[in-house]
Amino acid sequence: MSHETAMSLGEQRRAIEALAALATAFPILPSDTLTVGRVIAPSGVALGIHVNLHTTFADFEAWREALRIAAADVHHEEMDTIQTLRAYAVFNGVDVELTAFTPRSP
Repeated sequence: MSHETAMSLGEQRRAIEALAALATAFPILPSDTLTVGRVIAPSGVALGIHVNLHTTFADFEAWREALRIAAADVHHEEMDTIQTLRAYAVFNGVDVELTAFTPRSP
């Protein structure tokens, strides 16, 4: 079993700066939970930004449009009690994982 060491704040600087640039470029986007860390993107594991929304799919759509993610690139998954939308983008050279969680419709 391998154990990766935590990244230093300096190593995360590029993603932190990209997150600050997102806030400047799109100040009215809903922001439920934003984190910087390892992202498992389609291109592999990379330093990136996680945007997790626990509100509505409309909030996800606002982010999707701002990040210019094609609707065809959104992955939808239904589980017992929730459904998720997930998509990936690159902003200022940093991977962004966008995920929305909502209760599953009866």
